[in-house]
Amino acid sequence: MISSRIAIIIVVILLIVLSASILANSMTKPVGRDEQMYCTGAVCLAQGKLIYRDFSYAAQMPYHPLLCAALYKMFGTTHYLLVGRLLSSVCDILVMILIIVIYRHVFKPFVITGTLLGLAAVVLYLFNPLVDYANGYAWNHDVVILCVVLSLWLFISTDFQKKSEYWRIAAIGALLTFATFMRITTVLTELVFFVVILGLPAQSIKQRAKTALLFLAASAVVMIWPLWVIAQAPKAFFLNLVKIPTFYGRWLQEIGMVHNKVGLTLACLTTPGYFVLVALLIYLFLVSIILHRKLKIADRNCLRLVVILPVVFFVVALIPPTMWRQYLAIPVPFLVIALAFPLSYLRRLSGQGHVGRQFKIASISMAIGALLAILTFPLVLVRVPFALVPEKWVPIELHKVSEDIVAKAKEPKQILTLAPLLALEGGGKIYTELSAGAIIYRIADYLTPRERQITHTAGPKNLPALIDITPPSAVILNVEMPRLESLINEVIVQPEWEKEVVENGPIVYFSP
Repeated sequence: MISSRIAIIIVVILLIVLSASILANSMTKPVGRDEQMYCTGAVCLAQGKLIYRDFSYAAQMPYHPLLCAALYKMFGTTHYLLVGRLLSSVCDILVMILIIVIYRHVFKPFVITGTLLGLAAVVLYLFNPLVDYANGYAWNHDVVILCVVLSLWLFISTDFQKKSEYWRIAAIGALLTFATFMRITTVLTELVFFVVILGLPAQSIKQRAKTALLFLAASAVVMIWPLWVIAQAPKAFFLNLVKIPTFYGRWLQEIGMVHNKVGLTLACLTTPGYFVLVALLIYLFLVSIILHRKLKIADRNCLRLVVILPVVFFVVALIPPTMWRQYLAIPVPFLVIALAFPLSYLRRLSGQGHVGRQFKIASISMAIGALLAILTFPLVLVRVPFALVPEKWVPIELHKVSEDIVAKAKEPKQILTLAPLLALEGGGKIYTELSAGAIIYRIADYLTPRERQITHTAGPKNLPALIDITPPSAVILNVEMPRLESLINEVIVQPEWEKEVVENGPIVYFSP
């Protein structure tokens, strides 16, 4: 048997290696289109502008840019993409740690077994290609997952019979509301938690009401700022959250970039990493059903919650008009956490003949599944050394390119681009109407002139008029698909402008 101390040392070493891999994953990703909007929104907030009222922020809620803006101000930096990605990396590392913490708690008093199985669960999580693809970008995905996993840990580890632990209910309400006002679909998760909390055993109606009020009061406090923001520009909020996403869903259909939801879901579920995970879950829950009379399940509310959460996140993935691979990465951490419960039930019965064999089969299967995940997706380990080479990190390279561009641009250093970070990181100015990059520019012509005015957006048709008012000092191209940049190249850029091609990067035109 492995001693507790040795098990902890093994886990700590592996967590350090995996943390380096998480950092390397984040820092080697190419700049994403959505990151332009997320980071620029935070910059605008840090400059004193108000989301929705003063600039567009499509399909998302306001807390993530507020969090990033606070970090930008705190560190006094213009490394906007770097800070945004570091935030996501820290969240991913904390999720990894929380998975092991949850396993250790669920497996009491078999802590060593829980620790090792928790490590296997972490491998199944991090070596899933969808998770690897989705994690690490400077968007709200990682923070939302951390908020929900942390809420789940608080719920699982709370003794609701102790009044001294009631603060945890308020913390759960606050965390989930914070996540909801980053990504609106998280409201379904918050409702699930609230219903499960309402269903907890209570000595009286008064106690149940107190529990509900704690959750709701904490949620109400966290709602104050985003609701105030929305109230400043309700029409702009509606256009950003509903109408604009509808239009770019239509635009994506027109150019043939929309995935079939059923087809994409099946394709993702049949990848090795996902298939092993789902197969393990099905096996464990079938065994649990067969042996249900022998199992002693004291934490039925926890079991209900961990079973419901992955289902909710699969539903959430199907809600948006367009579906992407990263949506199906969200259920993965909750699927690996769900494995802990049937495994722990079988472990407690492992001294009873065939039941012991079932636990051994399940734990060995999980270990083999983790090994297969590593073998089928070794990139997670291969890239670890890149964490030690910050000068090669994508955010650092982008910052240097931006500084060079802005330094060469004449005053007032007004830069026209669909990649606003290339202007902002070097201290340049952007057109507020293009703060969301290509996300809204590509469909802004579908909006009425009044709607473009309300949302502070511009499309190809009204861009020339915008440029006439404030001519650019430089134009940055080769950052988006040609169909989106063709008008800028043909109408805005003049023959006498100086052209500079950045190696493996954008093409910059400087006005004389």
